[in-house]
Amino acid sequence: MVKKLILSILFTVVFAFADYNQLLDLYKSDFDKIDLNNAYSVITENKNYALSSYVAVKIASFLYYSGDLEKAEKFIDQVNKRAFLKEDYPFYLYIYSKLKNDKQTLKELATGLTHTYYGYKAYLELYPYLSEEDKEKAVETCIKNKHYEKAKYLVYTLEDQNAVNYFLLRLTRDISYFLNISQDSPYFEKALKVAANLSKEYENTYINYLLEKKQLDKLREFLTQRASKEFYRQNYNLFLFYVETLKTYFQTLPEDLIWLMFLYHYTQGDYTQATYYLNQYKNYSKDPYQILYWESLLQGTQLTPPKEKLKVEEITPYLALIYYKSKIKPNILKNRRCSLEPDSTALIIKQLKDKDYKLAYIEGNYYIKTNPCEKLYNVMPEIAVKCFGQNSLCSYVKPFSRIEDKNMENIVYAVIKQESFFDPYAISWSNAVGLTQFIPKTAKWTAENLKIENFDITDLFNPDLGVKFSMWYLNRLISMFDGELVYVFASYNSGEGAVKRFIENRRPKDLAEFIELYPYDETRDYVKKVLRNYVIYDALEE
Repeated sequence: MVKKLILSILFTVVFAFADYNQLLDLYKSDFDKIDLNNAYSVITENKNYALSSYVAVKIASFLYYSGDLEKAEKFIDQVNKRAFLKEDYPFYLYIYSKLKNDKQTLKELATGLTHTYYGYKAYLELYPYLSEEDKEKAVETCIKNKHYEKAKYLVYTLEDQNAVNYFLLRLTRDISYFLNISQDSPYFEKALKVAANLSKEYENTYINYLLEKKQLDKLREFLTQRASKEFYRQNYNLFLFYVETLKTYFQTLPEDLIWLMFLYHYTQGDYTQATYYLNQYKNYSKDPYQILYWESLLQGTQLTPPKEKLKVEEITPYLALIYYKSKIKPNILKNRRCSLEPDSTALIIKQLKDKDYKLAYIEGNYYIKTNPCEKLYNVMPEIAVKCFGQNSLCSYVKPFSRIEDKNMENIVYAVIKQESFFDPYAISWSNAVGLTQFIPKTAKWTAENLKIENFDITDLFNPDLGVKFSMWYLNRLISMFDGELVYVFASYNSGEGAVKRFIENRRPKDLAEFIELYPYDETRDYVKKVLRNYVIYDALEE
């Protein structure tokens, strides 16, 4: 009976893969070699595959640009928009909106995806007909996605000169633009806040403005941000000035500043005041081990990590730090089933993975939108993890190159998990590429050291090469910092130069001091998460 079932599945997979090969032939064919009637049949019969939508939009686009709109619309109707990867979706929206004469979809593309090629193209076509509000939304989209040069060009399509000056103030940090904004403009208050962050003169003006308007929530937020910024710059007199100003207008300090007041008194050696603020912060901390850890530093005692079994979700960043420093591995409760038997479609994706990884990745992303992720877990765990989330036991996978040195493997995957969450095609706003998020300059330098000829940054879309780059770079940092992973992870995120300068200037006596006093918000968060990843990977190795 079992043999019959296995044979049945195998036959299903073989025939299904034959159908998929027809799609693949269409996907790779030149347009003039495609039989449209046959193509339409193949697409409609294989709509459970993402590639059918890719082929449909390919043919529809050719027909659209050839002027055969009736046939083009017939093919675009066979597309499932959920089939596309994020980077391919704007092209589909553009072709769809043109064929359907759908102005609303074109507007959504032009204002919500302006930073992409087809979003920007749509904007240039539409902006004379867009409302001022829609045009501003497009500028904001570019700014949010760090496409500042595009935003600068779009600013000049705005009709309201106050809006133009406001956005140019944000983009250039040139205070002269603020001076040209009318006080009765809706942009004045927002612009004044930007100016206040650029100039002490305008800071006072902004504070008085908020007091006059009785906008106390905004005042509290602004003073908190200013205090935090000065704390991490080590401008402690200014930090205390902002704290005292807050106390003038509010009965209690924001929780972020209670924490910083603790750190301030701790660094000054005033453990009495430090204890006072740490006790206050107990009401806000989401990590109970954070309080226990710092209490142990204040009291000069040692913490012993728990020995009982813990769920992955129970291992907080500070508990991970305690385990790491103690050189003890947590006992992790494996209480979650992550995988189910793959079905025939998942098995086709498995076959495809060895032949064309990018297509397998496309199919896998589509598959989890309509099927249980557990069925893909043993086939493409790098995709299935998206259903479980960063903190789940099931997200601690090693789907790419295996490394003989298991400790090094755990370090590399701890970084990959945070950098890209296993997405080989990830591209950040800074053009960091692939699994391990190398920026072009560092990638080129690493390729030279690895003696890789004719290297192109897009080569890092290859997962195995990404792992190789990361392993070499991390090994270099490990040697540089004598194996101290907290410094290694911080360097991976913000650069070894910044880490060395901080250590030399601040001379932290404990790893938690380094983590909490390091001046970059992103790096503080990054180190906590990657160290936690490492501790959990290391424990799961047992």
